[in-house]
Amino acid sequence: MGERVAIIADWDADGVVAAASIVYSQEKLGVFPLKGKHKVELIPSGPREIGERIKEKMKGGCWDIIVILDIPFSNEVKNALDYLNSSNCKAKIYYFDHHPISLENMSTIESRYNALAILGRSPTSILVKRLLDGLNAKLTPRLLSLIDAIGILEGGGWLRGKNKATEGIVRLTASISKALNQKKEEGVWVKYVEWASNPLPFEQSFFRESDNKIKNIVDLGIEVSKESDIEIKNAAFELAISAKNLGYLKFVDARGRWKKRGASALASALYKVLKATTALLVEKEDGIRLLIIRSGKGEALNIMQRLFSSGITSDVGGHGNIAVAKLRQEVTIKELEDSLRKASLPFVYNKDDDHSKKSR
Repeated sequence: MGERVAIIADWDADGVVAAASIVYSQEKLGVFPLKGKHKVELIPSGPREIGERIKEKMKGGCWDIIVILDIPFSNEVKNALDYLNSSNCKAKIYYFDHHPISLENMSTIESRYNALAILGRSPTSILVKRLLDGLNAKLTPRLLSLIDAIGILEGGGWLRGKNKATEGIVRLTASISKALNQKKEEGVWVKYVEWASNPLPFEQSFFRESDNKIKNIVDLGIEVSKESDIEIKNAAFELAISAKNLGYLKFVDARGRWKKRGASALASALYKVLKATTALLVEKEDGIRLLIIRSGKGEALNIMQRLFSSGITSDVGGHGNIAVAKLRQEVTIKELEDSLRKASLPFVYNKDDDHSKKSR
C-alpha cells in the first residue's frame, strides 16, 4: 500500500481551486507533496467542523501527508491538530492559508505540529500556485484561469495587467462558492475539484455532451447561486428595518429569523442595503451564536479583534472587510451592543477626520 495523502480544504471556490491544483500536481504530475503519482483523498471542511471531519476520516487509518488549504487557524483547528498528535498520527502537514489569524500563529503551527506553514496575504490558490511554480510544476490553462478568477474575486475587482480570467469564468467561480456554501455537500465539492483539475481546456470539454455530469454540477452552481441571491437580498431588505445604530456601525440581530447557511452573504447584502459597516448576529442549530461584521475599508477585522481582546468572542476569523467569530456563551446582547459601540469608536473619529480633510 502506497503513502496516503489527504487534502482538507475550505468549501469555497478558493478552497476548491487550491485543492484542484494540489490534486493535479500529485496525481497527474507526481511533483507535490510527494514525488511520484499518488491518489489524493479529498476532505472538504470549514474551521468549526474540522475536528469531526478528521475523526470520521481517520477510521481508515492515518495519512502520511495532510495538506490544509484556506482554513483559518481557529481554536477548533488547534484542537483537531492536537487530536492528531494524541492519536500518534505523525503525518507531515502543509498548511496553506491567508487569514490574519493563521499569519499571527505561524510559529505555533510550525513548532507545535510537524508542519510547514505557507502563509501570505494572497488567496490560498495563489499561494499554492507560487509554491508549484518554484517546483517547475506547470498548471493547466483551466487552473490558471480559475486562479486568476479567485484573484479578482478576493482582490475586490479586476486587477489590470495581472489577471486574464474572462468575466464568464469570474461569474462561474463566484457561483461555485455560493452553491457550495449553501449546500455543503461533500460529493458536489469533490466533483468541482475533479472538474477544476481536469487537464483538458474549457473549450474542449466544458460543454461537450459527453461531459453532462460536469455540466450538470456547473449548472447547479449557477442555479443555486441565483436562487440564494434572490432569497438573501429579500431577507436583507426585511432585516434592515430592525438595524440599530451603534457608534460607527449598524447592528442586526437575526436570531430566530435566519437559520440557514449563507450568513456571510447575508451580512454583505445588509451592508449594501444599509450602506454602512454592519454587524450581523445569527444563531446556528447547535445554539452557537455567530457574529459577522462586514465593512468596506478593512474595519471589520479590526473591530472583531477588539471584541476578541475584550472577551466578547472566543475566536477571530475572516479578512479585513468580513470577519466572523463565535460569541461567548455568557455574553448578553446588551454586553455585545455596548462592546460593538465601544470597539467602533476609533472609526467614528477616523471618519470625521476624513470629512474634515475633504472640507479644507
